[in-house]
Amino acid sequence: MLSLPDSDSNNKKDKDNHDNRIGGSEFNNDNNKKNKKLDINGEKPVDPRFKRLLWSMIVSTRGGINRAKIINFLNENPSNANQLSIQLKLEYKIVTHHLNVLNKNSLIVTDNNDFYGATYFISPLMEKNYPAFDEIMDRIGKK
Repeated sequence: MLSLPDSDSNNKKDKDNHDNRIGGSEFNNDNNKKNKKLDINGEKPVDPRFKRLLWSMIVSTRGGINRAKIINFLNENPSNANQLSIQLKLEYKIVTHHLNVLNKNSLIVTDNNDFYGATYFISPLMEKNYPAFDEIMDRIGKK
């Protein structure tokens, strides 16, 4: 008699493999044993892939300093693009460009899908890995 594989277990394996390949989920995958290790302080270490992403968003690009200012400000003060423009003394168009880049890279999130008037927050992923942001800012001397 021919036995067929359990379709539920195959679907779960496919989903797990899919989650490992898709951006965002790869940083939060509970099946990743590396993420279960704790550092000296008893905290989960920052994923090196996230650190590389953050480094490329802040240090390796011309607009990185403005992105860092936005992340730093949003950490304490969720705001919309106009408020950020006023508080950071940056042109509105520049702020909206950087918000789009940060949003596409899952470093910030918004409360709604309407672009105009949307309030931005740092993402749960960014919040969890904020010490990596502090470390990068300390290394480049901008904090």
